[in-house]
Amino acid sequence: MAYSFRNTVTSRRGQRGVVLAIVLIFLVILSLVSVAAMRTNILEERLAGNSRDWQLAFQAAEAALRNAEADITAGTRVVGESGFSSACTNGLCAMQTDGTPIWRDLDTSGNTGWVNGADATPSIKYGTYGTPTPSSISVVSKQPRYIIEVLRDQIGGSLAQGSGYGTKPLSYYYRITARGFGASVDDNGNPLARVTLQSTFKP
Repeated sequence: MAYSFRNTVTSRRGQRGVVLAIVLIFLVILSLVSVAAMRTNILEERLAGNSRDWQLAFQAAEAALRNAEADITAGTRVVGESGFSSACTNGLCAMQTDGTPIWRDLDTSGNTGWVNGADATPSIKYGTYGTPTPSSISVVSKQPRYIIEVLRDQIGGSLAQGSGYGTKPLSYYYRITARGFGASVDDNGNPLARVTLQSTFKP
């Protein structure tokens, strides 16, 4: 009987050891699953934040396009090709002759106004001209900016235009390039999201 009793005690202790090992394995598995779920949630939150930031930048660029159209339509600053220059004075840009778009030149040169939304020429800050509503966008880190290029075209049907036989008057239309910025900024205070939009407008 004593021999049988010692056998029973040894068996119970062995079972307890196996149960402990199984519990520890389950705890490790649950911990790994929890960490993976947390990482997934963090990633999804970042993706949602980035998407929202991009949407804000896109809407800001859209607002800048409308502002530039109002600037042109006002007829005070923009009349034909008067005031347009290769230096883009006051945001009015003559056509580039080297084949490189002006907005790309501004990116390449690291123009602080165009790249980071600083108050720097030649691009125009939203709300400077054209009296948009609202006069500024509060939900973004930097106000959107725009430039206007003048494009020329000769109108066909000179007789119908009343300009005399054999002559074709010039017609002007304008290419607007706008850049919007999101709400988030980096350690230096520069916008993380940037969206560039372009339209062609004829008043």
